[in-house]
Amino acid sequence: MLHAVRIGLDTRAAFLDPHRGFGRVARSLADALLDAVPGETVVFVSHGARVPSSWYSRAASVVQLTRPRRGAFLVDPIAWPRTIRRHPVDVLHLPTWGVPRGVPVPTVATFYDATPFRFPSPPQRWKRWRARSAARSLVRAAAVHAISRHAKAELLAVTNVEEPRVAAIHLGVDQAFSPALNPVAPAHLLFVGGTDPHKNLDLLLDVLSRPEARTLPPLVVAGPSAPPRRRAGPPALAVPRPTDAQLVELYRGALALLVPSRNEGFGLPALEAMACGCPVIAADAGALPEVCGDAAVLLDPDDRAAWLDAILSLAGDPRRRGALREAGLARARSFTWERTAASLVELYRWAIRAESSRS
Repeated sequence: MLHAVRIGLDTRAAFLDPHRGFGRVARSLADALLDAVPGETVVFVSHGARVPSSWYSRAASVVQLTRPRRGAFLVDPIAWPRTIRRHPVDVLHLPTWGVPRGVPVPTVATFYDATPFRFPSPPQRWKRWRARSAARSLVRAAAVHAISRHAKAELLAVTNVEEPRVAAIHLGVDQAFSPALNPVAPAHLLFVGGTDPHKNLDLLLDVLSRPEARTLPPLVVAGPSAPPRRRAGPPALAVPRPTDAQLVELYRGALALLVPSRNEGFGLPALEAMACGCPVIAADAGALPEVCGDAAVLLDPDDRAAWLDAILSLAGDPRRRGALREAGLARARSFTWERTAASLVELYRWAIRAESSRS
């Protein structure tokens, strides 16, 4: 337990971007911290947010921020000092949008990946500039939570943040992601994510359009993605804003989750799929090997022939699918939000001590 220390957690992304990775992580972090240190966390939410009722009973307080729904990049440097004066905390965790100047308490920031430095993702230049600026702003944090060892290495490579201030702390998987009591026959292939270039969705669309793939089940694209282009072969179905419950059903009914991304700071869909008993075929890139270990088929993200062979082989081998299912379930059990929260509590303590020693 963290005694006599009040934690502030910015959860706005959980309400502004609930279907994207940032938002889902912010919500899960809030639940985990409220369980780990009940009564000691001030939860900051966006104005008008529909806050889970259980947060009120576990939080020190729930504070609705009146600043604009968007534009945090511009507004936060002015708003956070005023907010902290009105709602004092001893440490502030900012899981998204970087660290503005002038925050009057030690900050802990979460870093996801350096994709905007390495790939044209997001495609809009102004969004890449904003993402790079947010990453560079982490030099102002007392401590940085990198979501994997890979993410930590990327952060140190692209910013001036000092290595001792960065802790690699894995994310967890929500308990809702669990295997079906009575597994069903695979009905589809699954891709979860967006259409930014580094996600490499085109590889799957090209591979599955080949004549050899005509016997495969359809591809479902779930997440904030545009509907896949028309192509030959099995149809592609779009589920643009899936709820967690819908994702669980998609994972449970999939022949495999396909993750061809050229870079991931963590790879939460791969972990969720494994927790649901869904086999995973993923790129041997970014943090995916770190998260998947030996519980997934790992491939070169540019080797189309290898991807087609792996998908066809898995489709025709129920025993192999069963082995991957069991390996994935075992692997997923080691990633819990309880462990994440406990490690973050220690990081908060360290950040407070480090900031105190510098003043």
